[in-house]
Amino acid sequence: MATLPSWLYEPLPYVYMSVGAVSTLSMESIIGTISGILLMSAGILVWYLRYDYRGIIKAKQERHDWLNEQAEKYKREKQAWLRKEAEKYRKNTDPDDF
Repeated sequence: MATLPSWLYEPLPYVYMSVGAVSTLSMESIIGTISGILLMSAGILVWYLRYDYRGIIKAKQERHDWLNEQAEKYKREKQAWLRKEAEKYRKNTDPDDF
Protein backbone atom coordinates (compact mmCIF):
# COMPACT_ATOMS: atom_id res chain seq x y z
CA MET A 1 0.00 0.00 0.00
CA ALA A 2 1.39 3.37 -0.99
CA THR A 3 1.51 6.11 1.63
CA LEU A 4 1.55 9.81 1.08
CA PRO A 5 4.30 11.95 2.55
CA SER A 6 3.27 13.92 5.62
CA TRP A 7 3.59 17.29 3.90
CA LEU A 8 0.94 16.17 1.40
CA TYR A 9 -1.23 14.02 3.68
CA GLU A 10 -1.83 16.53 6.49
CA PRO A 11 -3.28 19.47 4.49
CA LEU A 12 -5.61 17.35 2.31
CA PRO A 13 -8.83 18.02 4.29
CA TYR A 14 -8.16 21.76 4.08
CA VAL A 15 -7.53 21.46 0.35
CA TYR A 16 -10.82 19.60 -0.06
CA MET A 17 -12.69 22.27 1.89
CA SER A 18 -11.09 25.22 0.11
CA VAL A 19 -11.58 23.75 -3.38
CA GLY A 20 -15.16 22.96 -2.44
CA ALA A 21 -15.76 26.52 -1.25
CA VAL A 22 -14.22 27.97 -4.41
CA SER A 23 -16.27 25.60 -6.54
CA THR A 24 -19.48 26.44 -4.71
CA LEU A 25 -18.97 30.18 -4.90
CA SER A 26 -17.54 30.50 -8.40
CA MET A 27 -19.54 28.06 -10.49
CA GLU A 28 -23.02 29.07 -11.46
CA SER A 29 -24.23 25.60 -12.43
CA ILE A 30 -26.06 23.35 -10.03
CA ILE A 31 -23.55 20.54 -10.66
CA GLY A 32 -20.67 22.83 -9.63
CA THR A 33 -22.50 23.88 -6.48
CA ILE A 34 -23.33 20.29 -5.53
CA SER A 35 -19.75 19.21 -6.24
CA GLY A 36 -18.44 22.01 -4.04
CA ILE A 37 -20.76 21.09 -1.20
CA LEU A 38 -19.72 17.43 -1.50
CA LEU A 39 -16.03 18.40 -1.45
CA MET A 40 -16.52 20.58 1.63
CA SER A 41 -18.43 17.76 3.32
CA ALA A 42 -15.66 15.28 2.47
CA GLY A 43 -13.03 17.65 3.86
CA ILE A 44 -14.95 18.15 7.10
CA LEU A 45 -15.53 14.40 7.43
CA VAL A 46 -11.86 13.51 6.82
CA TRP A 47 -10.72 16.20 9.27
CA TYR A 48 -13.15 14.97 11.96
CA LEU A 49 -12.24 11.30 11.50
CA ARG A 50 -8.53 12.10 11.84
CA TYR A 51 -9.18 14.27 14.89
CA ASP A 52 -11.28 11.57 16.55
CA TYR A 53 -8.82 8.77 15.78
CA ARG A 54 -5.85 10.75 17.07
CA GLY A 55 -7.75 11.49 20.28
CA ILE A 56 -8.38 7.78 20.81
CA ILE A 57 -4.73 6.97 20.15
CA LYS A 58 -3.65 9.69 22.57
CA ALA A 59 -5.99 8.38 25.28
CA LYS A 60 -4.69 4.83 24.79
CA GLN A 61 -1.10 6.04 25.02
CA GLU A 62 -1.83 8.00 28.20
CA ARG A 63 -3.50 4.92 29.73
CA HIS A 64 -0.56 2.75 28.72
CA ASP A 65 1.92 5.20 30.24
CA TRP A 66 -0.11 5.37 33.47
CA LEU A 67 -0.25 1.57 33.72
CA ASN A 68 3.51 1.32 33.18
CA GLU A 69 4.06 3.94 35.86
CA GLN A 70 1.85 2.03 38.31
CA ALA A 71 3.64 -1.24 37.52
CA GLU A 72 7.03 0.37 38.17
CA LYS A 73 5.75 1.86 41.42
CA TYR A 74 4.45 -1.54 42.56
CA LYS A 75 7.73 -3.18 41.56
CA ARG A 76 9.76 -0.67 43.60
CA GLU A 77 7.48 -1.14 46.62
CA LYS A 78 7.74 -4.92 46.38
CA GLN A 79 11.53 -4.78 46.09
CA ALA A 80 11.73 -2.49 49.14
CA TRP A 81 9.51 -4.87 51.11
CA LEU A 82 11.64 -7.86 50.07
CA ARG A 83 14.84 -6.06 51.13
CA LYS A 84 13.26 -5.26 54.49
CA GLU A 85 12.15 -8.86 54.99
CA ALA A 86 15.58 -10.18 54.01
CA GLU A 87 17.21 -7.83 56.50
CA LYS A 88 14.83 -9.03 59.25
CA TYR A 89 15.62 -12.62 58.37
CA ARG A 90 19.38 -11.96 58.53
CA LYS A 91 19.04 -10.31 61.94
CA ASN A 92 16.93 -13.15 63.34
CA THR A 93 19.16 -15.89 62.00
CA ASP A 94 21.97 -16.89 64.31
CA PRO A 95 25.04 -18.31 62.54
CA ASP A 96 25.55 -20.78 65.40
CA ASP A 97 22.22 -22.48 64.62
CA PHE A 98 23.67 -24.11 61.54
